[in-house]
Formats: sequence, C-alpha cells, structure tokens
Amino acid sequence: MTYAANPYPSLWLLALGLAWFTGCREERPLFTEMPPAETGIDFANHLTESEDLNINQYLYAHNGGGVAIGDIDNDGLADIYFTSNQLANRLYRNLGDFRFQDITEAAGVAGTTGERHWKTGVVMADVNGDGYLDLYVSQVARYRGFDGTNQLFINNGDGTFTDRAAAFGLDLESYSQQAAFFDYDLDGDLDLYQLNHSVHNPDVYIHAGQRNKRDPLAGDRLFRNDNGVFVDVSDSAGIYGGATGYGLAVGIGDIDQNGCPDIYVSNDFHENDYVYYNNCDGTFREDVMGTLGHSSTFSMGNDIADVNNDGRLDILTLDMMPEDEVIRKKSAGPDPYNIYDYKLNFGYFYQSPRNMLQVNRGNLFADNVQFSEVGQLAGIHATDWSWAGLLTDLDNDGWKDIFVANGIVKRPIDLDYINFTYDDEVQQTVSSLEMVQRMPDGAAPNYAYRNRGDLTFENTSEAWGLDRVGYSMGAAYGDLDGDGDLDLVVNNLNDEATVYRNRTAETTENNSLSLTLAGPVGNPFGIGARVELEVPWGKIVQEQNPGRGWLSSVDPVMILGSGTLTDIPKLTVTWPDGKIQELSNVPVAQSLRLDYADAREPSASPPTLPVAFRDITDESGLDFQHRENAHVDFNFERLLPHKLSVEGPRMAEGDVNGDGLIDLYVGGAFGQSGQLYLQAAGPDGTPRFTPSPQKAFRRDTLYEDAQPVFLDADGDGDLDLYVASGGGQLVHESLFQDRLYRNDGEGGFTLAPAAVPNLQANASCVVAADFNGDHFPDLFVGTRSMVGKYGVSPDSYVLVNDGRGRFSVDTTDRTASLRGLGMVTDATWLAKERSLAVVGHWMPVTFLDLAGDGMFTKRALPGTSGWWNTVHPADLDGDGDDDLLLGNRGLNSSLTASVEEPLRLYLQDFDRNLTVDPILTYYRHGKEWIYPGLNELKEQLPTIRLQYPTYAEYAEHTFPEMMPEHQRAAAEIREVETFVSGYLLNEGGGNYTFHALPQEAQYAPIHAFTTADVNGDGRTDVFAAGNFHDNMPSVGRFDASYGNLLLRTETGFDAVDAATSGFAVYGETRDLTIFQNQNTITVVAARNDAPLRVLYGPRQLILQ
Repeated sequence: MTYAANPYPSLWLLALGLAWFTGCREERPLFTEMPPAETGIDFANHLTESEDLNINQYLYAHNGGGVAIGDIDNDGLADIYFTSNQLANRLYRNLGDFRFQDITEAAGVAGTTGERHWKTGVVMADVNGDGYLDLYVSQVARYRGFDGTNQLFINNGDGTFTDRAAAFGLDLESYSQQAAFFDYDLDGDLDLYQLNHSVHNPDVYIHAGQRNKRDPLAGDRLFRNDNGVFVDVSDSAGIYGGATGYGLAVGIGDIDQNGCPDIYVSNDFHENDYVYYNNCDGTFREDVMGTLGHSSTFSMGNDIADVNNDGRLDILTLDMMPEDEVIRKKSAGPDPYNIYDYKLNFGYFYQSPRNMLQVNRGNLFADNVQFSEVGQLAGIHATDWSWAGLLTDLDNDGWKDIFVANGIVKRPIDLDYINFTYDDEVQQTVSSLEMVQRMPDGAAPNYAYRNRGDLTFENTSEAWGLDRVGYSMGAAYGDLDGDGDLDLVVNNLNDEATVYRNRTAETTENNSLSLTLAGPVGNPFGIGARVELEVPWGKIVQEQNPGRGWLSSVDPVMILGSGTLTDIPKLTVTWPDGKIQELSNVPVAQSLRLDYADAREPSASPPTLPVAFRDITDESGLDFQHRENAHVDFNFERLLPHKLSVEGPRMAEGDVNGDGLIDLYVGGAFGQSGQLYLQAAGPDGTPRFTPSPQKAFRRDTLYEDAQPVFLDADGDGDLDLYVASGGGQLVHESLFQDRLYRNDGEGGFTLAPAAVPNLQANASCVVAADFNGDHFPDLFVGTRSMVGKYGVSPDSYVLVNDGRGRFSVDTTDRTASLRGLGMVTDATWLAKERSLAVVGHWMPVTFLDLAGDGMFTKRALPGTSGWWNTVHPADLDGDGDDDLLLGNRGLNSSLTASVEEPLRLYLQDFDRNLTVDPILTYYRHGKEWIYPGLNELKEQLPTIRLQYPTYAEYAEHTFPEMMPEHQRAAAEIREVETFVSGYLLNEGGGNYTFHALPQEAQYAPIHAFTTADVNGDGRTDVFAAGNFHDNMPSVGRFDASYGNLLLRTETGFDAVDAATSGFAVYGETRDLTIFQNQNTITVVAARNDAPLRVLYGPRQLILQ
C-alpha cells in the first residue's frame, strides 16, 4: 500500500485563478470535445455496405465497434484501443496532456481487415498474469462469408503484441459479440465468458424451454482457465447455449454478495435476459424470472454498479424507446397484447422495449436477490436507439451518473418503411442495398444524466456538452490526463471517434480518489475486487470489472468521487479470495495503490440480527389461493390503459362466532367462492386459522367478490356479511347482484336473497355506517365502472337499512351527489367529521359531507385528481382525529401528470358509431399528444387511417391538431393531476394538507394500507403494498414494489429497507389486514391470483 502526493497540484492554483473570472465568462460545459488535430486520435469506424453486406442481410451490420482504455505500457498513462468492423483496429499510446500516438502497426494489433472479416467487441485484461494488459478482440465467423476467429493479443511488455489466441484455446469461431474476463471459480486466474449473438432462422422461434439445446455458433460459452489453456465448461457450468441467445452485452458483478461473481446477459428480441447466479462451486444457476419483475425487450448495452449508495449492485440495460414523440409514433414499439401474451405462453419473460434501471433490494425470498425496476421514475427510460450505457460518477459528487451512446445509421423499425418493404412490387424490383438507402436516418444525440441521489436523474446532456448527434456505439471511461476525473472516449460509426475531456477537477469543488489495485499472481489487476467507501451519505461501491457498456472495457484504475469530502472516513477492499484491507481517514485528491500482499483474512463478522418479520403463511392455516379467471379486457375495450377485471381479492375482519377472536373472510374471483377462516390463538398469541366451510358461499361461485364487510345488519348481536359484487367483465347483469349473508350467531351463514336490491352495478367497495341516525348500519356502495364504457362516471349508492337487515336504495335528493360520482375504487367513513372520503380513477379526493338533515354534499380537493386505489383512515399526527392514507399509481411510469400538464381522457363518439371512444392524451415537452399509436387507435377508430394514411402524418400532429376545438369542447374530459401516493393530515374544520409518501412508496401503485405502532414510539407507522401487472403492453407492468414499512417521524415517514425489516410481499397485493397484541404483529396480504402471504414479527425483535 502506497500513498502518492497530489499528482496535479497545479490544478488547485488553476482553480484559484479561474475563480477571478467566473463572474465575467460564459460557463463552459463539464466536458470538452477534444479535436482530432489536437489529440492525434483520427480513428473512424467507416462502414462500406454492399448488396451482400448490409443491415438487411446482416441484422447487426450497424452495431458499430468498441473501445478499451488501459495502461498497456505501465507508464502511468491510460492508452486507447478501438475496434473497427471492416478496417484496421487502432491502438493509441497516451503521451500526456491529451496527446496520443498511433502505434498500431508497431504494436501489431491492427487485426484482420477486409470484407471477409467483421470485428466487434474488445476487452483489456491481463490474461497471462504477467502484469501487462492484453487485448482480446471478438469477431463474427461462419456467417455471410465472415471467416475470422477471435484474437488474443498478448502484451510482450516492449510495446509489441503477439496473437496467441490459438495457444490459449481462444481462437473461437462463432457469432462473437463480446467477452468478459473474470475469475468465476476463484482459483486465482482469469476465466472467460464469450457472448455470442444469434441470427434469424427457424431455430430461434422455439419454446423457451429449448434454449439449452446448444448451438455451435450462436450460443454463449464459458471457458475455465486451466494453467493458461482455456477449456469450454459451458454445459457442466449451467450456461445456456441455444440459438435463441441473441447476446448483445454481458456484465459481471456479485449481485447477491456471496463473494462469487455473477453474470448478467442482455439478449435481443424475444429471448429473456439471463441472470446467472454463481453457486461458488464452478456452476451457475440462471433465474431471471425469480429475480426481476420484467426486463428490456431488445436489451442492448448494460452495466452493473451501485446507483443509490446502499452497497448493493444495480443493473442498467438499454433499449430503443425514443424520447422524441414523433419518432416514437413512427417506430415499431411494444407488441400488441395478443402477441405479448403468446410469447408469455411460449415460456418467455415479461418485457418492455425501454431502458431499465433495476435497483437491487437484497435477498428477500429464497435464494435470489430481487430487483425493483425504476427506470421511468428515474427519468432515464427513453433515450432512443441506445448502445453503451455506463454507470459512473462523472462529476465526482459521490453518486454514479449515466452516459448513453446513441444513434443508428438507418432506422429499420420505421413503420412507413416497413409498409414500403411489404409491397410485392418493391420486393421484386428494389435491391437490398437500395432498401437500406430508403430507410430513415437514425442519428440521435448521446445522453448524460446526473444522479440526484434519490433515484431520479437530471438530463444534463447539453449542460455537460455530451449531446453530440450521430451514431455512437462503444464507449469507455478513464482518467486520460491524470487530473482526478473520468474522461470519455466514444467509438462512432462512419465518423471519427470522440474524445471528451472532463473538467470537473477544475470547475467544481468535488474531490476524488484515484485507486490502483495490485492484485495477486494470476490476477495482477485485481479483477473481481470490491472497493467500498463509507461516506456520510451511504456506501460508494465499485467492483473491478472493466468490461462494461457496449463492446468495450474501461480503465482498471478507479476514480472514486467523494463530493466535497477531504477525507474518506473508511475505505475497504475485499479481494476475490475474501481477504480484506481497511483504511481510515484516507485523504482524497491523491493516487493510492493498494497491494494484495498487504491484505489480511477478515475478522469474524458480528452476528447479524434476524429480520423483524418472517413468513408464517404455511403455519398460519390461511391456505386460501386467489384464482383469477382469464379475461382479456382489451379484446372488448381496445383503448383501455389497464384491465378492470383483476382488482381482487379484498378481505373483511370480525368476530363471527363470539369467541373474542377476530376472524377473516377472503373474497373470491369469478368462478371461485370466498372463504371464511376462524381464528384460534397460537403460540405467543400468534393468530392461527381454520377454514370454516360455508355452503352459502360455495353456491355463489359465479359472483366476483369486489369487497366484503362484516356488520350487524339485523340487530341480533352478531356479525352478518355483506359482499359487494363486481369484476369489471361483460357478464349477465344478475352477476352484479350484491349479497347479504345472515349469521346464525355461531359463525354459520345463509344467504338472504331478498335483503339487497339489485343495483346492477360493477361495485368496487362498500362502507357500513349509520348514515341516518337510526342506530342501524346503512351502506355506501361505490361503483368502479360502467362495463364497456371506460371513463364514463357511474352512479354510486346509499342503501338504507330498515332495522331488520333489509336494504333499499336511497333515491331521494339527499344522495343526488352520488349520481355520476366517478370511477370509485375505495371509500371510508369518518365518524367524527360525519363524512365519506371517496377515491377513484380520474377522480379528485372527494368528501361526501353528511348534514343533519341527511343530505350528502360533495366536496372535492382541488389538484388531487388521480388514479387513486385506496384510502385508509389513521391518526398519523396523534391529534385524535383521522388523517387519510392515499394509494395512487405512483411515479414509476411513462404516463406523467401535473396540475399544469394533466393526463387527460376525452370521451366522445368521435367516429359516430354510437359508442363512446375513450382517447388518452398526455403532455411531452409542453405539447399535448394522443397516447395510443396509430395501430392501436385504428382498432377503436377505423376511420383515422383515412385521415392519416401514413405513420409519419399521424406522428407529426399533436392532439389539438388532430381533434378540432369544437370536437374537444363537445367531449367529456377526465383528468389526472397527480400520481403521487401520500397522506392528508386533518387540520380540522374540513381542511386537509397533502404530503407525499417517501420515494420508495412511489415505485408502484399502492392498493392497500394497514397501520400499527411498530417500534413502540407512540407514533402510527404504516404498512403499504400494491403493484399492478395487467396494463396494456405500451404501459408495461407496475411490479417494482415489495411492500413498504414506513416509520412515522416528527416530519414525515422513513422507509425501512425490506431486506432489513423482512416485511416483503411480492406479486399484486390488493388488501392488507393486521392482527396484533402486546407481543406480536401479524400482517396478512391478499394478492391477486396468488396465495395469501402472512408475515409475523415479535415486537421485541422489531424493536431491535
């Protein structure tokens, strides 16, 4: 371990000098594009297409080349190597001060050239362990006349290299894309994962279960280094090798923190991405489906790094969703629902064609870690045709930012172009090369995003000077001038490479630490080592895995930004074999070398406390499994943003048999009866349940239970059961009949068919309360929708109890405010305020205030119109009145809304066919656009194709341009002004103040809350859960939540990490209920199309 003095003291003097001029000069971008005449880097990856070689003949012809950065001559300066698809690769030696010398010919690393060779990715690694970086170049072989093999240029230590791929067993012939060197078996040397892409042929359109049928050219391969000879161990190690593997990028990182490097593979088209867990015994276990909620469709570049400084490695994958609304509407996008569903039935995973930011939540269930995909919340989901994605700290503030290399020479997914190619005459008369020339240009700007530190990112592409428009593919970073910040190098197609000088060191007060790892024999650069800086805002973690992004590898010298800190409180290096080094109070603004020879065996770890909550579902006796019936709502209402038929189950709690214990009813789906469970005390008062068979429930399996509620309807001293019927499906109106089941006093129930009027309403919720003061419970029944008429506001109802348990609809003017109330999802009675709080979709938070004369007056809170799913009363501020928890859609979606720029739904018979057409619009960059694409819209409005015969004409019109003002004025308009989940603090006198819940509660829709004082501090804490999967494919799944435990503080709520608390619920939670005593808390989660989940926590453990 050695400390070096500040290698760039002049920069501090320069910064002082610059301070005199900041008031009178124009602020420069963070990055400066260095001209080739100054740097000497004149490399350009020029592509020559022909009739036999173009993007129509070879679908990856426009994917570009890579770039590798590293010090190849050990002079302390990072050098640069570029790959060219057809021309010579180039190596540039760093002379210092951003001057480089082309040493390609002298070094002997030009590689193969000509039309029979196609080179792709490059990685720098010390393959033979001699302390010098070698070069490994991938090539495509045995396709379209390509006959090259991968080349391994071994560094001779004298400025020259020798291709020794054959001697090492790495002269591979395949559809090689990129390689990753890493020590997967922890034996001290570097092994190899060879990523291969595939090509379209009948062998790739197969059931997903056949992906382990090895293809000699397309399948990925794993090679173990056996004393300098690489041996193919793919099959025995558990690596897929099928023709379906359209591998485009490979990332390495220990995502489950078991000390062994794992693998993430980005696959194009229908094939799943692969998540390979390293079993630490030489084998891997692939389980993307048990790890992610969904993934990118056309997964391209990826990177693995910690974006939120929690010590866990997160994953970035890129795709092709445009930010530009016109390009988006002109381009092929998500699959139609029927194709999407077909792929799922063929064994493939949930996919959406957009960038994904997968946040590591830790090990929540079984053997896997779980990820929450938050790319849309982060604001980085749409960057067009994106290749390299790099997670690294570009401004040295201690948070990892994002760089995206972007653009394609020709855009083959332009829908008008695709229609052009389908023409029979065109296919017979237009050559393949001419077809390519007719494709639209795909030039696009590169993107840079600054990490705000809260899982959201600011688009700083222009401000940082990185928004160059063109065709940028491979990219890598390294400190090229030794000033302590990361410079960028980009390999462009058909243009000169771009070299960006980072000026963070001279234009900000942020500091950094330059760290060189000197590893053991066999791994001199410490590949696989983990570096962790403990800082006041978390843990800055970097793993030494140079292969990143797209076809490229970064400088192994780490630059670790530390913000304005001058000393790092604690620095820890964990080497691949588990040995560690720990340093305290490490000064920044220095170059630090850490030697493996100074490492020691780790001390015994302190015992970790068990998580507070654990799953007791099996032992609880709550064996109910909700079984959702198959119903494709989109087949009946083409423009639905999401299904309305999947909103159960809900639960009801009450002591039905008079034994003093609270029992539980769980509602069933269409074709499934609800289930009653009777409680008995378990160990330490933990609830245990026994099913109570009820013939009356079994007879009513055709009804879908929207919401049950226990109440003493007939005043006989026991709890009866009212079940509101719904389901959102086109069924006979009789199946919307609500039901009242009378209790015999011992927990036996019989149907009272004449007790409830037939509302013929698709109900969503029911609230029991004495509205008219006669001491008998009346009912509010909220209606979810008018089936087949999405967006139209249905009536809700008050049912008056005659005192004998017979209910009738109040049709008087007292309930006039309930007519056309809205698409109600939930409601609650506030007894102290004598008001019903009602929420729904396309509705503001609404209060139905009950006057002394029985009149309900509607009062809506301005600015609160949302997609509200639930409202839950609780005294959150300890002042004795009920505040309201409100579950909304959350912020993790491409659909955004604000008071100024709301999401809108226009309801009108636009095509005059006697049906209401619901047209969804949203704002982008200050303009209102129709949300559906032309293909989706013409399903609802066939005449739209006559108005807009091409996709370009459709795409270029905003909604006001498409629909004249008189048509819009005649439409009913619904709005969403906020998607934020939050809570209303009751200020008294009918006044409420809205507060947002923490960011972690915005990952997905919240459908349920329950509350308790979890940590014994006298404050009301909150459990929340949700998710919603069945959206239209263009919206994608909302699945990022694993539930939230939110601890109340003096100023708001703190979200507790699920891996720490143990409170974790996967799937789609629709309801929560809680059972508690002085010793334990037990939370029951009712999930759509899944078993109940029961989580139990002893209070003593929770307090710890």
